[in-house]
Amino acid sequence: MTLTRLQSAIGALTIEALHSDAVGDLRIGCAYQLRSGRSTLARPNSTAAVALDPHGRVVIDLRQSRDIVRLLVFGFSPSRVELRWGGTLVVTTFGGAKVELPLERAASSGVVVFLSLYNVRGEFVLRAEMDDVSGSVRDACRAFGYERITWLDDRTPVD
Repeated sequence: MTLTRLQSAIGALTIEALHSDAVGDLRIGCAYQLRSGRSTLARPNSTAAVALDPHGRVVIDLRQSRDIVRLLVFGFSPSRVELRWGGTLVVTTFGGAKVELPLERAASSGVVVFLSLYNVRGEFVLRAEMDDVSGSVRDACRAFGYERITWLDDRTPVD
């Protein structure tokens, strides 16, 4: 799906996983690459172009959208237990338009890459991935070409 230039440049784009407690301790994360070549993970309460808000949502500051080349949204269990998938990944534009991606799949204990986003001439192109990656957040990021991130451990980038 392609967001219009207006949807890709005004306000903020939010991405959240809506699910019941039966799924487990699902968290979402986001790796992203900037035009400068820098790649990293979204951090809580950051002023960067991509951040995690206090509710665990990925928030993309569209005032900085020209700097974003691509990003990757994934789900994982912080306690590394098996997740019993269910629910919906919801992408919401500043104007309230929504894109929904069902999270129905077999139980797993690795990382699931939900969605990728690419900036194509000022318009964000969203692509449902829904790929299981056995291993860690670092493994998932590397599997999708985010090799420039330096890691402290298998979930924590060095910044």
